[in-house]
Order: sequence, then structure tokens, then C-alpha cells
Amino acid sequence: MLQVLDAAYSWLYGIGNSFLIRVQYPAATCLFFLLLELVLPRQRASWASYWRGARMVMVGIAINTIVLSLLTMASGVENAAPGTDVSGSTKPLAFLDLSPLTTSSDIWTRIVGYTIATFGIACVSDFFYYWMHRAQHRFGWFWRFHRVHHSIGEMSATNSYHHVFEDLFQFVAVTIPMSFLLGVASGPVPWLVIVVLNTHSYFIHSNARLNIGPLRYVFSDNRVHRIHHSIEERHLNRNFSTTTPLWDVLFGTAYFPRHDEWPAVGLADIAEPKTVSQYLLMPFYGEATVRKHKLQATVERREQAA
Repeated sequence: MLQVLDAAYSWLYGIGNSFLIRVQYPAATCLFFLLLELVLPRQRASWASYWRGARMVMVGIAINTIVLSLLTMASGVENAAPGTDVSGSTKPLAFLDLSPLTTSSDIWTRIVGYTIATFGIACVSDFFYYWMHRAQHRFGWFWRFHRVHHSIGEMSATNSYHHVFEDLFQFVAVTIPMSFLLGVASGPVPWLVIVVLNTHSYFIHSNARLNIGPLRYVFSDNRVHRIHHSIEERHLNRNFSTTTPLWDVLFGTAYFPRHDEWPAVGLADIAEPKTVSQYLLMPFYGEATVRKHKLQATVERREQAA
């Protein structure tokens, strides 16, 4: 009985500790990019799409906060983030000890240490995400869940949700492999990785007119990622990476858009879910052929032009 109580307490304690990272921080980040979109819009989105996306995001956060906390405990991964503290229960094949940098008395040395660890792990984890993402576009059963995200026709900071199961897939395909591959001897780094990845995710899906210049060749921006959501035939199966274009460049799937290239997004024959029930059940009905859905809009547009 005591073991059950201890387990319940640990679970609730874990949810409490992660509440800031999993709920409050994403909400604040989403609001920040929403304000940017309203002040510096690249393309106006409807208020209906903003509200629709916000509802789906809130449902996803609520479900995944509970489920991922349970998975974290069950798997033995100390933190539900790529990379784990070496004092945790996982035993990574290799670990990076940056404590001489992160505990230095010099503030700039500390900043360099945390920056290397955080962005290094984010980019390495993107390698695993890249191949998971390609699999989502290759296998029909996997695409059924991912098409929820691609069905969005007005992409914005709030309207950029994924199906709740995608976080579970990512936990298995990215978080666990990374936790056993690489550990970091700096306690807050895994949580910093979550902060960076969450912020970047809202950024690359935002509708804001932001220009990071040549940095987009190192870290993807919203123009680079929009190509992945494009309905244009020339953009099919491009830009699978999310954090850095490096993996797309290495594996031949990179496409860097022109300055004025801002294509329409969505799926031709699958409507964006309008209700929470449609959002949750969408993977379980309809066809699951990604190429048909992505290219049909191009064919229809050509027929209309003719």
C-alpha cells in the first residue's frame, strides 16, 4: 500500500514540477507569437482559425501532460526531454560533462556551456525526429495521425496543433533513444531543450513576418517550414527537419524558399477538424495516401486554370 501511495505521490509531484514547462510556458510562448502575428502579419488568418487551434492545443496539452508523465515514470527516463541528467535512472552510452563550463565563475563561460549543450542536443535529437517525420509521410498508418497537422489550412501560432498521439510517438522515437544515447551532466539542460524546441515550434508555424537572414541555413524559420506544408508539387517531401536544415541538406530533401515564396498550405481532400471530437477521431477514418492528398490541389488548380 505504501508503494502505491509513494508512486501516486511521485506522479503528482512530477506533474507539478513539469506544469510550468508543459502548460504555462507553451501558453505564454503561443501568446507571444500570436501578438507578433497581429502586429507583423505575413498573411491574415481568421479569428475562427485562431480559436479553433487554441482549443485543440489546450486539449492536447491536458492529455499529454498526464500521459507523458506516466510514460516518463514507466520508462525510467528521468526527464521527458532529449538528453538526461547522468544522475538519473537511465544509463546513456555517452555523456557530455559541461560542468566546468556551466559552473564557471565567469558568466559568459556559463552562457557558452549552456548554449552548446542545449542547441547541440536539440540538433542531434532533430536527427531522430527527421527520420520519424519521414516515416510519417511514408507509411499510411503513421500518416493517419500526422495528416491532422497537415490538414490545417490557416497555419498560425495557435493553429499548428498535432494529434495527441504524435507526442507519444515522439517520446518513443526521439526522447527515449536520445536519453539512452547521450546524457548531459548539467541538471537544467533537458528542460532548456524543451524550452528551445517549444519556442522554435511556435516560431516555425507562426504567420509572422520575421526575417532571421542567413541564420535560416542553420536554424529553420517559418518560411522554410511552410514549404513542408505546401500544396505545391515541387515542395512535396521537402524540409522534414524542424530544428535545423542540416539533416535535409545531408539527405537530399532540403528546399530553401525565395524571399517572396509563401505557398498555400493544407490538404486538398481532407478538411481541417472543426471540433475536438473530429480532432481526436480523424486518424481513424478516410484514406491514408499522402501523395494523393498533397498533389490533388495542384491538379485541380491546373484544371481550373485551363
